[in-house]
Amino acid sequence: MRGSRGAILATLGAGLLWGSSFSVIKVGLRTIDPYWFVVLRFACASVVAVSYLAIVGRLRDAARLLRNPLVIWLGVANAVGFVLQFKGQTLTTAGHAALIINSCTIYVAIASRFVFRERFGPLKMLAVATGMLGVFLVTTGGRPGAALGSELRGDLLILVAAFTWTAFILLDKKIVATLPVDVRALTGAMVVVTAASALPFALLFGRGSFPSRSPEWWTVPYTAIFCTVIPFFLWTWGLKRITATTSSVIMLSEVVFALALAAAILDERLAPAGFAGSALIILAVLLASREPPGEPVAGPDLVPE
Repeated sequence: MRGSRGAILATLGAGLLWGSSFSVIKVGLRTIDPYWFVVLRFACASVVAVSYLAIVGRLRDAARLLRNPLVIWLGVANAVGFVLQFKGQTLTTAGHAALIINSCTIYVAIASRFVFRERFGPLKMLAVATGMLGVFLVTTGGRPGAALGSELRGDLLILVAAFTWTAFILLDKKIVATLPVDVRALTGAMVVVTAASALPFALLFGRGSFPSRSPEWWTVPYTAIFCTVIPFFLWTWGLKRITATTSSVIMLSEVVFALALAAAILDERLAPAGFAGSALIILAVLLASREPPGEPVAGPDLVPE
């Protein structure tokens, strides 16, 4: 019980830190190229993570993980997701980004049916329908004919990022379920691969060469430390001790905090259709994450100690 309580608190902490990232990213994107922002964030995170692993004697564990194809694909998926999100956030709001990205829980529910052979009963089918309607309302404001503005293009880029993170979540769960990994080493290996995988995007699509200093550069170390290394460690540590369904329900704190912070510091306000869509997305995540009564089945939702 004590371990579960700690895992719940760790997951909640991860959710709040990740929730802060959307507004901080939006601030940074005022002057920092989105592609270089991803590289800088994960390069900084790599330095922090590798230094910490060297101190605690886990550097060799991380190096071994870098030879695992699943870990490589985990970092590649993470890089692609962040490149799409950061580019999308130059065109849309932090609140929309938080809502659409968190809808990936719905797609995880669908994919888990085929990857992990999880049950896909009436609740999950209702969750998919509810979530899709919510995403539609958030992205179009309920007016599909309104639709080809820059904000919609940004929303669609972030929706593709949500699909990418569906693969990321499934891969991460497979790794922690099947390998005796140290989550600190996994975090370090993942951020190193992410930084390396994001660099080609910056070189090909970034504005010019390495970006110059700007007043918003504080957003780079903040997102590297408090929105990457620390929350990923907390979330993965919690995922080894509670079920994925419990974790995803707790992670609803991310979108709630993200919306509140965007309203407080960016003065973002959802339209009425956006409010309705956000409520439907949150309801869909709850439905998709609901556990059947009884003991959880060993497998993707339960990682043996």
